[in-house]
Amino acid sequence: MTGAQAPFVTVVIRSYNRLPELAKLVQVVLAQRGVDFEVLIVDSTQNVSDEGVFDVLGTRDPRVRLLRSPPRGCAAAANEGVRAARGEVVAFVDDDDVPVGDGWLHALVRNYRDPLCLGVNGLLEYTGGGDERVPRVRSGWLRDRWMLSYGPFKKPRVFHGSPNRKVGIAWLAGGNSSIRKSAWARGGGWDEYLRYHNEHSLFLRLNRAMRAGEHLVYDPEARMIIRRDVPGGLDHRTEVDCRERIDTLAKYYFWLVAREHPLRIYGALPVFLPYFVLDAGIHAAELAEHTQASLVRQFVDGALYAPKAAWKHLRSGPPRT
Repeated sequence: MTGAQAPFVTVVIRSYNRLPELAKLVQVVLAQRGVDFEVLIVDSTQNVSDEGVFDVLGTRDPRVRLLRSPPRGCAAAANEGVRAARGEVVAFVDDDDVPVGDGWLHALVRNYRDPLCLGVNGLLEYTGGGDERVPRVRSGWLRDRWMLSYGPFKKPRVFHGSPNRKVGIAWLAGGNSSIRKSAWARGGGWDEYLRYHNEHSLFLRLNRAMRAGEHLVYDPEARMIIRRDVPGGLDHRTEVDCRERIDTLAKYYFWLVAREHPLRIYGALPVFLPYFVLDAGIHAAELAEHTQASLVRQFVDGALYAPKAAWKHLRSGPPRT
């Protein structure tokens, strides 16, 4: 690393109808040490005035700003937050996340002393149920090699629970991540039509735009708890109707990956289509009750629906922006 000065940071907190949880989170963020930062709350809570939001927050700290937004999804809220950010680096927290300790932000930001570092992801710890759905790989070598990377058809691999720092990951998760504002602009921001896999539009583009030596970093010392027991949180975004989830998966492959990497999809279509059917079945089975009969039934339903979803979204194409 170089000895460059640490940048000013905007911590963007995305929130929707969870003001009590937001109030607790803001206090944890304001307690961070060793970093010069502001807090920008992108709030979509309905039927509450700005004054009412601050009353619930219980703080008038000058570092806290409020940006009201209609509920348009995680990607849209993230884009709005970056556009309004005053910091050179933008860190993201959702209102069902809790940073661990008062050194969380410093652990993220210290990586930016290297001017070639464009973004940093920290370690995610899941609590409140549903831990069995967090990807686990027993082999430390394989886990670290695949962590926050892409497969041959740009399917994202997760595994962001490693104790080992890694330079050269391919993408950043939505929570406990940070990025230079200039890198966000080079990647064109996030596409706002995806409910699932919504992080990847920016990074599929940014990976192609990176200059020699530029990189993304995983730093496990920046720890964050992801609470699955908060109503409307992570499970609300992923535990949807089986067909809706497969429709979104089809949009990811045929609207996003096929646009950014057409040879990955159209150039290998005879191989990709069976792969997509299998992937759709796996995504459907993730929503099943944990019995063998339910898993098989959901897998079959997802696999049977996959060709219809593929054809539908292959014909329609993404919405114009």
